[in-house]
Amino acid sequence: MNTALIRDVCVDDQQITFVLTDSREVSAPTSWSVRLTEATDRQRSNWRIGGSGTYVEWPAIDEHIGLWTLLGVPEEDLLEAAGFEVRRDSVRT
Repeated sequence: MNTALIRDVCVDDQQITFVLTDSREVSAPTSWSVRLTEATDRQRSNWRIGGSGTYVEWPAIDEHIGLWTLLGVPEEDLLEAAGFEVRRDSVRT
């Protein structure tokens, strides 16, 4: 089984969409991000994929959105599924 990671991004006034390496698309309303909502089209189009395909950042507006956020799963679970070594801190009582 291959892990699907981000390969492309589309963002406009209505929606943020991550296109995954297996061609699926995951979307959320742009309103989830105040920074993207208030950004210009030029700022929205200036993005880069980071974390080997696990998140997207918009440097001009200091915004970062992880694939785990759009999927609604814990970050550690997504990273583990993608094959990254994840350190899980021990539970403190």
